[in-house]
Amino acid sequence: MNSTATVTAIYENGVLRPLTPLALPEHARVQIHVWQVVAPTNADEHRRQVREALVSAGLSLPSPPPPPVSSSISAERREELARLFAVGRPLSELIIEEREGR
Repeated sequence: MNSTATVTAIYENGVLRPLTPLALPEHARVQIHVWQVVAPTNADEHRRQVREALVSAGLSLPSPPPPPVSSSISAERREELARLFAVGRPLSELIIEEREGR
């Protein structure tokens, strides 16, 4: 019976030590492909690599694509939004008026 698995190991004192238990009987012969895993230099790259590993292992769903970046809004739309969200006079005017009333 042949089975394959990819495991991460640490090389210490001339011995490869797997970081997770292997489902192998004692003295089982195995073949090993070795490639060095280079640690990321920054946190964002590390997060990306972890996310990618979780997705490829089926333990996480891929991130949705980022929303499309919209172009700048027109002057007409800006005015329309200003009318929709206007609540009265500027706050600074209200504060000045309140202070004068004291």
